[in-house]
Amino acid sequence: MTEKRTAAFLLAFAIIFCLRPTAVQAESPVKAFQVSLFNPVQICKPETDIRGFRFNLLYGLNRNLSGIDIGIVNRLSANAGALQLGLANLTDGNLTGWQTGLVNVAKGNTSGLQTGFYNASGQTRGVQIGVLNTSKKISGFQLGLINHAESLSGVQIALFYNTTDSLKGLQIGLLNFSWNKKPNWFLPIINYQF
Repeated sequence: MTEKRTAAFLLAFAIIFCLRPTAVQAESPVKAFQVSLFNPVQICKPETDIRGFRFNLLYGLNRNLSGIDIGIVNRLSANAGALQLGLANLTDGNLTGWQTGLVNVAKGNTSGLQTGFYNASGQTRGVQIGVLNTSKKISGFQLGLINHAESLSGVQIALFYNTTDSLKGLQIGLLNFSWNKKPNWFLPIINYQF
């Protein structure tokens, strides 16, 4: 029964969050399917937007993706409205959806979930779960061994170390640093500022 619930959740997630179209410029070709061994050995050119399914055996590169992305290294030069499953998920633009893998990087804004060993995002509205989580600005939740955010509005929970330059929320961990909180910029176990 658990497998059916998991499959139903993933399908609902893909329909609600991933299949929304991303902003597509008129000059960008759009395809529904992509298979890649490594760039440039792939069905569609890197400038192509994919709305549907992309499978990258080793390394795939496209512009925008709306849909599901599976492979070893999944890279997008623009935006993702996607469920990305791979060892490395790299998005140069914005991410709306879920990245799960060993390394997850969204250089722009993230609205959704990142789960993996290393998670990085420009501005995050959502959740990061991993060993090392980093975000320039996060409105949400970080759970890991080490968490870093330049600006935090939310919660950081770390087994070892939490750090932020600007705290509006709660830090729970062995070592908690909030560089804007004077005079208590360090507190063990629990640190907060509202």
